Order: sequence, then C-alpha cells, then structure tokens
Amino acid sequence: RCHQGPRTRLCSKKKTRLRRQTSILTAKDMALSMKTNAAVRLPSARAAIKARARQQPRLRTVVVRASEEEVKSTEDAAPKSTIASPVSEPTPTFGSLMSFSGPVPELANGRLAMLGFSSAILLEKITGEKVFRLVQDLPLTVAFLAVTFIVATFIPLLKKETPEKKATGIFQANAEMWNGRAAMLGFALLLVIEANSKGPFF
Repeated sequence: RCHQGPRTRLCSKKKTRLRRQTSILTAKDMALSMKTNAAVRLPSARAAIKARARQQPRLRTVVVRASEEEVKSTEDAAPKSTIASPVSEPTPTFGSLMSFSGPVPELANGRLAMLGFSSAILLEKITGEKVFRLVQDLPLTVAFLAVTFIVATFIPLLKKETPEKKATGIFQANAEMWNGRAAMLGFALLLVIEANSKGPFF
C-alpha cells in the first residue's frame, strides 16, 4: 500500500510499471495462444486440401506434335491403301454358270450349233444323207463331241477365265456369241427344211 507523503509518487510509478508489465504479459500470452491455434489449424487444413485433391480426378493433357514428314507419309499412304484393296470376285459355281443368266447355256449351245452346222454341210456333201440319218449312223461320235465341248466350256469359267479376258485380235467374245447365235438359227432352219423334204439340203 502507498501512504501519503513524499513516497506517493514512487508508489504510483510502481503501479504504472506493474500495469504495463501485466499488459505486455497478457499481450504475449494472447500472441502465443494465437500461434498455437494457428499451428494446430494448419495441419488439419492441409490434410483437408490433400483429401479433396485425392477425391477429384486428375486431368492430364498430352500434346502430340507431328512433323511435316509424317504428315506427308500419311497423305501418300492413304490413296495407296484404297488402290491396294480391290473387291474380290465371287467364285463361280455349277449352279451360277448354268442359271438362266449364266454364260454356259448360250455359249455351249452356240459352240455345238457351229460344230453341228459345219459338220452337216460337209457330211451331207460327202454322204448325200440328211442330218437325222447322220446322227443315227454316228450316235457315239455325236455324244462324245457334245460332252467334250460342254466340259471345255465349263473348265475355263470355273477358273474365272472368261472369253473377254482371252480375246485377241479378231477372236473377240462378241464375235463368238453372234456366230453361235447365227449357227443355232441356221441349224434349226436346216432341221425344219430337211424334215419336210425328201433329200438333204446341201
């Protein structure tokens, strides 16, 4: 306690010093408490940020750079790939060749008609007999020639060798087709004429 007298001023100064010291100590305590709180809160905040980053998917960007040589090589290779892949033709079968729109019926009949018409002209000149009589006299020969011509027509077509591919010079596929049609028409007329006549036409 401070009593009245000359020492009152010293006592008041001591009080003010004590107050200042207590205020400084309280300020230091508050600063220490704030630092401790911040130190405690920082790790928890960092852990929360890391947990959120783990939960979110990571987006990665990949940059691809192509050189001019690679672009040119791809541009050059593109038309080659389209040219090098032709559509394969279906393999012909017996049914497809012998169908109404197939090549064998007209082609084989035309070849047989050309053979029959030319043979009829030659043999009628030599023997003086009609075509019907010649067929009766040589049945095996006629059958053998017919089978041979039909088989010879089938084999190249089964190997995908059409008359158009083997056409050279004057021997064209269209020429053979038209000659065969003319021979079929001529042989049919010859049979009709000789059926109504007594002797051979040639």
